[in-house]
Amino acid sequence: MNTFLQDLRYGARMLAKSPGFTAITVLILALGIGANTAIFSVVNAVLLRPLAFNQADRLVAISGMDTRLNAKSHENRFSVSYPDFEDWRAQNQVFEKMAVYESNNFTFTNGREAVHVQGAVVSADLFPLLRAQPALGRIFLTKEDEPGNRVALLSHAIWQSRFGGDPSVLGRTVTLDAHDYEIVGVMPPAFQFPVQNEPVEIWTTIAIERNTEGGQPVTAQRGNHFLQAVARLKPGVSIEQAQANLDTISAALTKAHPDSNAHSGVAATPLLNDIVGNVQPALLILFGAAVCVLLVACVNVANLLIARSMKREREISIRAALGAGRGRIVRQLLTESVLLATLGGIAGMLLAIWGVESLASLLPANFPRINQLAPDGRVLGFTIAVSILIGCLAGIMPAWRASQPNLSASLNDAGRGSTEGARSLSLRSALVVVEIVLALVLLTAGGLLVQSFLRLQQVKPGFDPHNILTAKLLLPDAAYPKPIQAAAFYQKLLARVSTLPGVRSASGVWPMPLSGSEITLDFQIEERPVPEGQRPQTHFCVVALDYFRTMRIPLLKGRDFIPRDDTNSAAVAIVTESFAREFFPGQDVIGKRITPAGSVDPNPAPVREIVGVVADMKFLGLRSAAKPEVYVPHPQFAIGGLSVIARTENDPMTLLPALRSAVGEFDKDVPVYNPKTMEQYLASSVAQPRLNAMLVGLFSAVALVLSAAGIYGVMSYSVTQRTQEIGIRLALGAQRRDVLRLIVGQGVKLIAIGVIVGLIVAFLATRLLAGLLYGVETTDLPTITGVALLLALVAVLACWLPARRASALDPMIALREG
Repeated sequence: MNTFLQDLRYGARMLAKSPGFTAITVLILALGIGANTAIFSVVNAVLLRPLAFNQADRLVAISGMDTRLNAKSHENRFSVSYPDFEDWRAQNQVFEKMAVYESNNFTFTNGREAVHVQGAVVSADLFPLLRAQPALGRIFLTKEDEPGNRVALLSHAIWQSRFGGDPSVLGRTVTLDAHDYEIVGVMPPAFQFPVQNEPVEIWTTIAIERNTEGGQPVTAQRGNHFLQAVARLKPGVSIEQAQANLDTISAALTKAHPDSNAHSGVAATPLLNDIVGNVQPALLILFGAAVCVLLVACVNVANLLIARSMKREREISIRAALGAGRGRIVRQLLTESVLLATLGGIAGMLLAIWGVESLASLLPANFPRINQLAPDGRVLGFTIAVSILIGCLAGIMPAWRASQPNLSASLNDAGRGSTEGARSLSLRSALVVVEIVLALVLLTAGGLLVQSFLRLQQVKPGFDPHNILTAKLLLPDAAYPKPIQAAAFYQKLLARVSTLPGVRSASGVWPMPLSGSEITLDFQIEERPVPEGQRPQTHFCVVALDYFRTMRIPLLKGRDFIPRDDTNSAAVAIVTESFAREFFPGQDVIGKRITPAGSVDPNPAPVREIVGVVADMKFLGLRSAAKPEVYVPHPQFAIGGLSVIARTENDPMTLLPALRSAVGEFDKDVPVYNPKTMEQYLASSVAQPRLNAMLVGLFSAVALVLSAAGIYGVMSYSVTQRTQEIGIRLALGAQRRDVLRLIVGQGVKLIAIGVIVGLIVAFLATRLLAGLLYGVETTDLPTITGVALLLALVAVLACWLPARRASALDPMIALREG
């Protein structure tokens, strides 16, 4: 221990004697370690940190799956119906418990104000399944899943904000959507389920979906998939066994219910994987890019340490002559490199803290677990481990080389131009080649991602997103129990909004384009009827009057919806160009009759006549291909939840106070929530590709600079080593351009080797980017050629600078210094 402390003190003194070298090295390491720590913080929070439940690794998400599609694809997952869930729960042999849930929006009223709260409807078994206990009161009872029960659990946050943390809140009622719910418990501060970025504030039971008021409840419809399911594996049961058991049950259900369950399978996925599955590939790519930057930094530091060891060769030789063994010298030099890396790690950690805050602002709003981004013990341990590892990796080769001094040459000050110098130059040249390879891989990845993002930006969404304000409204079922009442409210409201100053037109839509929500329904074509299980599917959208005009979606054929398209007239629909092309190829779709499966009342879904065709739009995102869509007029499908949209002449957000006031004129108990501009929705839809391109592009730029610095250092060292030779050449009549060509040629050889090897590695590595690219192949030659030329030009410039200095040497001075 004393020897280690002695090495540490000596190393600190040596670093203090070279403040310039120390500062540059710490800066390089801080960039590499900081980038890795920042990305690892995200990886840790999203992918590695266990969910905050007891034995969370035993929790499984259960989803529906189309057996005709790729079973492993995360996109091939859909919600489950309540009857299917009940059968799975009753027949399975692999789960301790199963539960279902759905996110919901509630209007909370207390007599003074109406506010939107984020809620969840769950089956009573959810909390025992999660092994969650309330901080106050109790959890739901099994019998409270039955129709007629209205009970609620509060989150700790809403208990504090709305009820002042009053412990006597139990047994009191809370008014949600104009219904009274009895408060039975308060959950702990850390409890959150579903795991989503907008925390749930109130939970209630599935009983509200099982109420039979107005006809058959959605929980009795086997074809109505609207719930998420979660289960806990029994001890000793693997997820593979659970999947096999569910497959057996699903096959039996398909035989028993061929109409609703045709091609319907079931998938069991670890709950954490289900939550983060969409972002995992991108995060791992970003982490890989950060590791490449760290390796480039490591190689650069190794080059600096080799150069420094050459300057210290005499000192090391004296220590060896006085009896210091090779191991002792290696240990001393490694201690110095680890000390440097530790300083770089501290600086990198500070850089990472700032970087994580910046990353959080750049991540998409729907990025899973984004609200859990915070350094913890694992991040600190990662930084310490990386710092020590980099210190060892960067220092081992210089230390090993320096521990074999040529005592006679060093002590006689004859090391310059010696074999040791040549060996050092060869080692540093090899490290530069590695830098070039890593930099080219990063530049290629960055170039492809940037090119992909630029092409994505050029995609037309199919509507004009400029100057559109959107905001969500939700009418309480108790206050508006009949669809005709909801239709009347929105007709009056939108007519009023249309007259507000600065508004060009206003309408409403459900679900909101680019919001991540979609409704997919089976439908029947009147002239080609097929059994229920074989019916095609389409996206389904409810819109108010003037929707297409407000969004500026072109009407290609037929007519728009008109005021008389209400419940007193024939049911109508407008379809997209893709719908007409896919289901009525070569035919005039106007006048064709279809029956989408959805309905807002107990009556069967009506047959709808197609009266118009509109242009396709990117409903889910710019990356998604346009899909068949059916639009129906809101008066004929009058739901209580609608997003109001208004096209304005100026900044759309300035309209928000007037919109809130207009809603209050008709009903003060209807809150306006989640206001956004359409451009914000559009930006959010490309936030992940933008982040990928930005970070990998940034990492590429850092790698490019570090590589240029590395080759500049090697060429400068080479010029120093060959000063006498250059002087002799110039004295014998060599032209300065010959010297320039000689030095640059040496660097070009290294660059050529690095670029050739780098291109091979890049062609292999960029295949991992295939799922992240849009409109560009992983082998896009213009992009790869462009970044290779950029790297080569920068590297040649880094060679030219020391070569120019060498060509300007005075031969007499060079011979004397040699």
